[in-house]
Amino acid sequence: MPGIDLTIASTVCGYGGIEQGRGRIKSITLETTVHGRGTPRRTGRYTLTAPTFGETGLRWTPVPAGELTVRTPLTAAQ
Repeated sequence: MPGIDLTIASTVCGYGGIEQGRGRIKSITLETTVHGRGTPRRTGRYTLTAPTFGETGLRWTPVPAGELTVRTPLTAAQ
């Protein structure tokens, strides 16, 4: 939009559901940073979780500050 100075950037910083190199990805944790003209930079981490049997819709959950551990991103097998 013209005249708006806002930047939103996200990176994958973790995932859940894969055990011992196999399985299904059940959740992804994103670190998101927002900043713009006249506003301080704000960063947060949120986990997007897939529904389990009987549930509908995806869930966004903020990551508590005490659980901000960094995991190596998933890489494809060669």
